[in-house]
Amino acid sequence: MSAEFEDQLRGAFPASTDVAVIRALATGVSLADDMRRNTPWLTTSIGDDHRGLFRRVAAMWQFRQDCLNGSLPFETVEVPNTTGSSHLLNITAADFEAHMVRTDSEGAFPQDAPIRQDKSLSNQLDLFNDGKVVPFHEIAPDKYYAWLSFNADLIGGLTHVCWCMPEANRKVFLGRINIMRNAGTLSVEPHVPPPPDPTTAMKFKLDVVERFMDTKSDKKKQR
Repeated sequence: MSAEFEDQLRGAFPASTDVAVIRALATGVSLADDMRRNTPWLTTSIGDDHRGLFRRVAAMWQFRQDCLNGSLPFETVEVPNTTGSSHLLNITAADFEAHMVRTDSEGAFPQDAPIRQDKSLSNQLDLFNDGKVVPFHEIAPDKYYAWLSFNADLIGGLTHVCWCMPEANRKVFLGRINIMRNAGTLSVEPHVPPPPDPTTAMKFKLDVVERFMDTKSDKKKQR
């Protein structure tokens, strides 16, 4: 990993936003767990199997809400995955485009589904010229690509939250910053899941139902 790439990450996702990012993800995990506990068809073993997926969906939802209300300074929009298998929350800040992923550990790559990497950077021979390293800023692309990776334990406490820059062709990171470690556990209490606000929990559930109904309506129209 390179300090230069991590500096690029910090330029777009500064330390001043770390606490708000962590709280958004922790709140999202709490919302997902609350919905599962209070929804009979999700309290099954099959529902347990999809705990990680529900948490990622709720984390993306809460992250977007915080961007819309000004708690986070990023631009977000839902976009189709280029694999055609799902949708992603596209996060843009400065010269970065980022997606949220769930990983087993801070150094792991996502396993939930194929995530597009067509815009990720490749630290290959194009960084060299006649054996000399070319300054990165001279070959920088229009947009860098990053992940906001996270995971939580069984009770909902976050285990890690990282801004990462994946290399395009290998499962290695050009740069990675664990913002939970940088923010400090005392200030954000990442291992204590926040109780969901009833109003927010209801809004999340209504949004889920509305999206489900819209999907059913679209499928009927296609028949």
